[in-house]
Amino acid sequence: MGDSLLYAIGRARMQGSAKTRYQHRAEAARFVCDLRAAGHGVQSWRNISNKHVAVVIERWRARGLGNATIKEYLSGVRAVARAYGNDTIRTANDFRGDDGGLLVGPRIGVDNCNRAVPEKVYAAALEVLRVGTEDAQRFAIHLRLMRTGGLRHEEARKLNPLRCLLADGRVFISDGTKGGRERMISAPSPAFLTAIEDAHRVVSRHGNLMPDGMNERQWEKRAYAFACAAGISQAVCGASLHGLRHAYAQERYASITGFQCASAGGKLAEAMEIAGTAWRQLDSDARLLIKAELGHGPDRDDVVARYLGSRFRM
Repeated sequence: MGDSLLYAIGRARMQGSAKTRYQHRAEAARFVCDLRAAGHGVQSWRNISNKHVAVVIERWRARGLGNATIKEYLSGVRAVARAYGNDTIRTANDFRGDDGGLLVGPRIGVDNCNRAVPEKVYAAALEVLRVGTEDAQRFAIHLRLMRTGGLRHEEARKLNPLRCLLADGRVFISDGTKGGRERMISAPSPAFLTAIEDAHRVVSRHGNLMPDGMNERQWEKRAYAFACAAGISQAVCGASLHGLRHAYAQERYASITGFQCASAGGKLAEAMEIAGTAWRQLDSDARLLIKAELGHGPDRDDVVARYLGSRFRM
């Protein structure tokens, strides 16, 4: 007879894209395998407790899994548990071992490295792609959506420009979002709105920006090939395609605060000279807004620090 928890994973009705649901199921299955190896026989996801989760985390730590990997796995555990009405799994990841020590540390460190695609590289890539094949021109629009709107690559290729722009001028991002978390961009830039308008001419019959006759995996592979050929790669410019979101976040921060963030070379002295004692509040407001615009929760200071760098210190 099969395992009831594993069986339930396949039947769970979760939110998010097909890719996200697939990942969550794989993450939850890893959890179940380690839970069984630890000797726990719980049969229902409704009965999974934080104690069960802590036991498995200790096994993962013993195998050398990093904090980021563990947190990714836990997102799948929560998604499946939530599908069965179990909302008790801690979202703060403050699980503790028998000795009272915290089992999961900070997701990422803050090193103030600039991971943004340089503006010259972005402009040169667009110039090359715009005179290329039909698919190359299509990908140029994807790049513009990512750079001017902060979209992830999956969000850009799944965007439906015919329905994302609301009557009040806001932009609704719903398809391809991480974890199925819809979001609103309340103050889209003119460049982003122009990119959305230009995207109308490449909408597929499925209502997205991928070519007809090509599945998502095929297009993703081709898109990354276009990016590398146009100079957007770690090897060539020191930044990946995701670096377009970094560039968006840095530019957005500067437009809100009036000064540069740490990852873009900003300094405390510059912030104080421009904004005086108000710099700290401007920094906090910008980080909160950018977190929302990029599709992250208000508690994800660690993620926004990856884009903007650390807060300035007196």
